[in-house]
Amino acid sequence: MFTRSIFTLITVSVAILLSSCGPTQKVKRTFALNDLSLKARAAARDGDDQRSLELWQEYVVRRPHAHYAQYELGVTESRMGMYSAAIGHLTTAHDLRPGNVEYIETLGDTFILAGRAEKMMSLMRGTVAEGGKVSGQLRLGRYAQSVGMLDEAKQAIGLAMMYSNGESVEPYMAMADFARAIGDSVLEEDSLRKALWFDTGSDNLDSRFLALGITPGPSLAINPSEDQD
Repeated sequence: MFTRSIFTLITVSVAILLSSCGPTQKVKRTFALNDLSLKARAAARDGDDQRSLELWQEYVVRRPHAHYAQYELGVTESRMGMYSAAIGHLTTAHDLRPGNVEYIETLGDTFILAGRAEKMMSLMRGTVAEGGKVSGQLRLGRYAQSVGMLDEAKQAIGLAMMYSNGESVEPYMAMADFARAIGDSVLEEDSLRKALWFDTGSDNLDSRFLALGITPGPSLAINPSEDQD
């Protein structure tokens, strides 16, 4: 009876010990990872990209499903000109956290730096619904324009206008900027007049009209919703 009691006591003690070790070890691992990330960011701030790279690599080895670590590693690699490796880690970050616009745009920028415009466009087309239809189309338009795909850029901005249903100024300003970039003053004026509907007292829009040789004023405004009808 005494032997059985001793055995039971030992079993319970071991169980308590094991249960206490689990969370403790987890906390220690978390502290270790936090320390890695702090040191990696500090190294980057100090301009020591090599040290930052090594620390983020170690972090990713320990926790490969940490989207932010994959992202930071990719950013560091891109900054160092290691574009193929950067694209791999930035792609993983986006796969782990779809809809993160910062991840999409950083990956897109890295594709451009790597001279892979078609891959960048595939990314932008494939993620156009992420972050909202309007912003997705504007993003597609902006990146298409940056690599000279002007027809697709204009089409994407036009879709952003349609999706906004006349409730957001951003697509009209984007089209005005696009028009100015390609030297289409007629399209620029039309887009600015629709943008003016949202803020008839805009000094920026007044300056844009003056640059076109047009006297600014609230009467220039066009209601985008009525125009779409």
